[in-house]
Amino acid sequence: MKMLKKLLAVVLTGAMALTLLTACGGNAVNDKNIADALNDMAKGSFATYTFKPRTDEQAMAKAIAALSESDRNTKDGKLPKKVMEILKLDKGGANEESRFVWWGPAYADEIGTAGQAYNVMDKILRKDAVNADKLGDKEPGDIRYIGTALGTMTFPGGEQKTVRFIVVTAEAVDKK
Repeated sequence: MKMLKKLLAVVLTGAMALTLLTACGGNAVNDKNIADALNDMAKGSFATYTFKPRTDEQAMAKAIAALSESDRNTKDGKLPKKVMEILKLDKGGANEESRFVWWGPAYADEIGTAGQAYNVMDKILRKDAVNADKLGDKEPGDIRYIGTALGTMTFPGGEQKTVRFIVVTAEAVDKK
């Protein structure tokens, strides 16, 4: 556990250093930039997976960003019906039992590519996939497809901030 914390500290330090070399505005960042930064972080943690931008995931992220905040959130902590449909996790959906799916917003205002990628890794990918319980003894494949879209969210105090909605998928494969 200590080694993991040290490794995470090194990766975070590198990510913060990279933000000095990237564009500051959240609008200047695209899916490929985020995927490249995530790949750099994954290499630093000795992960075997690779992130690749893909239009299917980008379309899902754009559709989620277009939803109202009330359609994206529930008070009971469950995935909202409209989000389930967009992610194709609804009953009989294409991703329900064949792909691992992660999604969520990452803060995007003025933190550049590496900062946004770190937020994705820390706030979205660190958690289990939203449908992990349905995939039994499977594990995510080595290629993680990513799509992003900018949107806004209301934060405590009523402040509107720009966020990047992220959708990541990976094929469900048999454990090695």
